[in-house]
Amino acid sequence: MLTFGSKFNRTYGLFLPFKGDHISINIFFHRSNTHLGFTSDEKISRLCRENQVSTQIFKDLKQSSFASTFLEIKDVRSSGLDIRNQFYNIQEKFKERIFYITNETIKLHKIPNPNQQKKFLESNLFIYIFSFSDYPDDFLYVLAERHHIDTYLNKKLVRTSSFQISTKGCQENLNTMVRNENGKLDSELINEQFEPDDSKRDLSDVFQNAEKLE
Repeated sequence: MLTFGSKFNRTYGLFLPFKGDHISINIFFHRSNTHLGFTSDEKISRLCRENQVSTQIFKDLKQSSFASTFLEIKDVRSSGLDIRNQFYNIQEKFKERIFYITNETIKLHKIPNPNQQKKFLESNLFIYIFSFSDYPDDFLYVLAERHHIDTYLNKKLVRTSSFQISTKGCQENLNTMVRNENGKLDSELINEQFEPDDSKRDLSDVFQNAEKLE
């Protein structure tokens, strides 16, 4: 029997297509912190034992070859924001190769914005599920992003984890695509003319407008 433990007090279930059938995936989270966890059903466990399918959980999306290659992921730090691995979009050049299976938002609660009267900051769980256009039945990438307002730190915290499920053949194709793309990136870097970096922009007021960054 699976129990929540001390880190989780909520779960959200998903019923998703995979290998000509449907599988169940549960996302575990906490209403008052940023902890995230995943479980899958017995079908996936059996396919893993039979070496037909592999699964991986990533607490840091920079360690995920799928996320770091195909998705636009950003970190933001300021006096009012602590954002790590927030998903922004599919990389433009891969939008024909990768598609959304679903995009869901679970709103947990609202907190009054101390900087704006009659405005609220929301505590949410965002779920994005991706697959490959050419292999929709062989690959699932479940990305869970927790937006939490920490009233003690007076910060908005964002933490993201992911759960990848892939058939053996599709994993080999993913590895090939990642190697090819990394080779292109290495070649581009050799001849790149670097332009001034404008990423260090002033974010001192971003907490006041935190809801716009969701």
